[in-house]
Amino acid sequence: MEKSNIELLTEFAKSTNRSIEAKEILYPSTGVRTFPQYKRLIYIPNNSENTSFFIWFSDPYEKGGIPTDFCGAFIKLPSEFKSKINIRNKNILDKIKVFSKAQNSIGNPLFDSKVVISGELDSSIKSLLSKSRIQYQLLEALKIKELINISINEYKIDFIPELLDEPYLAIINPQSWNLDANYIEKVFSNIEKIRSVIY
Repeated sequence: MEKSNIELLTEFAKSTNRSIEAKEILYPSTGVRTFPQYKRLIYIPNNSENTSFFIWFSDPYEKGGIPTDFCGAFIKLPSEFKSKINIRNKNILDKIKVFSKAQNSIGNPLFDSKVVISGELDSSIKSLLSKSRIQYQLLEALKIKELINISINEYKIDFIPELLDEPYLAIINPQSWNLDANYIEKVFSNIEKIRSVIY
């Protein structure tokens, strides 16, 4: 019998001496829906100090009936960082300016030429992103895999006590789950490097 995602992640946590928290919430059945639907919340702290967390989230009704699945590593930010920001690699459509919408910029031509920053770029976030060491680590994180984004405060992750009502930064796949151990360790490593620059 094929193992569930929770079983696979539990094995990963055990093999790396990490703890895991997993919750499945069954949605009430309706006359329209004949098969069970679950909201799934899973997270693994990177270490006993809880300096970062790898989160897997799945909810078929999170956004008005639109399924939401993401996974990624999260770190707590200092309290002044409240804006919601998304940073992704700039693609060919961005580069040829098919969509002529004005884009946020940091003021470093090298960094600005490689990423698209969406959201409200307030002074505290802009100050953080203007640091060359942060820019380097963010660009390294965006190289990990296709679809990787840097997310600041975009998702509701109040099921983790340490991140409840706290600002955060994440290296995230906003479209799907990844259960590969090497991938998880790589993302953990990169988020810890980002954290070391911030703190």
